[in-house]
Amino acid sequence: MQAIWRHGDRAPGELPYPKDRYNETYWPRGWDQLTNKGIWQSVELGIWLRQRYGSTVLPVFNKDKVLILSSESERAVETAQGVAAGLFPPMDDRVWESSYLRYWQPTPIQTAYGTIDAILRPTKINCPNYDVANEREEAAIAAQVNSEYGQMFNWLQNTTGMESIDFWNINDLYDIQREIDHNMPQPSWLNQVFNGSTIMDHIRELKRVTRNQEFNSPTKAKFRGGMLVNRFLENMENLKTNKTTKEAMMYSSHDGTLSALLYALNVSNDQLIPYTATVLFELYDDETVQLFYKNTTTTAYPLTIPGCAQICPYSQFMGLLEGVRVRSLEDLYKVSSIERICITEEQIIKKKYQ
Repeated sequence: MQAIWRHGDRAPGELPYPKDRYNETYWPRGWDQLTNKGIWQSVELGIWLRQRYGSTVLPVFNKDKVLILSSESERAVETAQGVAAGLFPPMDDRVWESSYLRYWQPTPIQTAYGTIDAILRPTKINCPNYDVANEREEAAIAAQVNSEYGQMFNWLQNTTGMESIDFWNINDLYDIQREIDHNMPQPSWLNQVFNGSTIMDHIRELKRVTRNQEFNSPTKAKFRGGMLVNRFLENMENLKTNKTTKEAMMYSSHDGTLSALLYALNVSNDQLIPYTATVLFELYDDETVQLFYKNTTTTAYPLTIPGCAQICPYSQFMGLLEGVRVRSLEDLYKVSSIERICITEEQIIKKKYQ
């Protein structure tokens, strides 16, 4: 079993706009950090994973059979800790404290801290190949958005106190959604209607369009998601050839990571990735593979790779995804002027992920 999830609910990185009144004091753990809601979402995901796998591959934490890996981001690490708390409550002879810590025990979380994290933070990688593939489409979309929403952008500029608003920074306002999620009263102008939809609905839709535009072609999806696809396939290969004893490998990451993966697998629904959404890879003893996606519900929805059935034979599954794999940063940057630097970083990453 392999799982990768987005971190839990978090605070904005800063004020969404200059006139916003909800400064950092409204977020107990500070900007960019998990909220209480996000911590509980993480624990709930762990409980859900325990219900699904507790009788098979995840009865207890076993360092030889289980790996939990996180990006270096604090919110991703803390989410992994929350998932582990829900997934591995101490039982029987693992109970070490009988009062207020009765259902918690420490669980190791590995990170690639201090290195380029091309697997769990692919959107942070400087990739000239990706830039070439992205620039032309991005410019065309930007021109269309700026033309269609120019009047609204000008109005928002005066209302929010932002110096300017266009395709390139409209997503800053999406952090308002985080305030809405925490029941913070909002100004009435967010409910004003422009071209048939409220201002807030437009902000949500523009966030969806601009986010998905980063991944929505085979080339872009491969550049951003190919190394993660390779990691999952390598894990299955290594398990089948007895090169690893790990039966459960779990990854704590970000919305862009899951979007890149879903587009690379050609199974994206073109929607934004909610907090603690999870993609599952299941390899069975009968040489078949199934994929599932869990969003905000308690149901894991099956994903079907184009060209295969929902329950896909292992060899066919591997063959269908061979063209998506990016096996190293050297491959990712093979036409780049900074290839030598990337090879060095790739060696560091391999060491960290072993």
